[in-house]
Amino acid sequence: MGGVKMLKKLLLSGLFAMVTLGFFIGFVSYQKEIRDALSQSIDTPSLEEEPPLVEKPTEKKTAVPRIIGLPEEEAKKLLEEAGLIPSAVTEHTDQVDKGYVFYQRPMEGTEMFEGQEVIYTVSAGPFGQGNLEEEEKKEVLLPSLLGKTQREGENILKELGLRVRVRKDYSADVAAGIVMEQEPSINAKLQPSDEVTLWVSLGAKPEETKHQVPRVVGKTRAEAERLLKNAGYEVSVTEKEDTDVNIGKVISQSPGGGTEVSVKGRVQITIGKKKTAAPETPSEGPGEEEPDPGDAKDPSVETPVETPSVGEPEEPVETGNE
Repeated sequence: MGGVKMLKKLLLSGLFAMVTLGFFIGFVSYQKEIRDALSQSIDTPSLEEEPPLVEKPTEKKTAVPRIIGLPEEEAKKLLEEAGLIPSAVTEHTDQVDKGYVFYQRPMEGTEMFEGQEVIYTVSAGPFGQGNLEEEEKKEVLLPSLLGKTQREGENILKELGLRVRVRKDYSADVAAGIVMEQEPSINAKLQPSDEVTLWVSLGAKPEETKHQVPRVVGKTRAEAERLLKNAGYEVSVTEKEDTDVNIGKVISQSPGGGTEVSVKGRVQITIGKKKTAAPETPSEGPGEEEPDPGDAKDPSVETPVETPSVGEPEEPVETGNE
């Protein structure tokens, strides 16, 4: 009995070992199949792929033609015929006519491989000169702004890209704040940023106010100054000698009393003052005459006495009898 039990144990142990071994072998085989399947399904790029081909210039050489002074189209055609690639840039200048080449690189005669690039500069004309067709497209026809308010006119011009200048003047026919004239006129062709002048009405011109200068002649200085200053005038004062009746009073004014002026300015008044007495000179007494120094005779000087010459008769003296 003991031998039978031992045999059964050995058989069971062997069977278990065989099952375990089979399971292990099957698992390993399954893992290998999965790895093979994955390696076949993934398409990895080859590291040895060549980069895309880049077109290179040919080994054939050619001389660069002279294109300076030629129109752009002619210059481009000449370069292409030489197997070169034209590359144009534009630049403003007032030295070369618009559309003509005035610079090239490389210069004429330089040997280059066919397919290489030649850069050249084409004149765009003076600064501010653009394409005529584009400028014509940008032209703006000026609409009528007459009768519109100042704000409406300004908004319309700004939307058209035009600059606005406003000037104002009085008008008896157009209400205040309304456009009554425009410069340039209606339908004028303008370019963006051109200026348009709007003349806006201030309404009817108010009547000019006149002021009457107060009359102050004959009044005292204090009274005259008070009247003029209260009326809004400035006062300047001078004095002049006059009769005793007018001393301290206004004897004249400028502007005169009652004169109408538009602006209150300065009034000149002249005040009478006492005459200055003339200085007294000493008077001579009656019958008294100062001796003339020329009449005084010096006693030391003898006065010669004429005596008749001998042999000459004396002249007769006239008397009242003969």
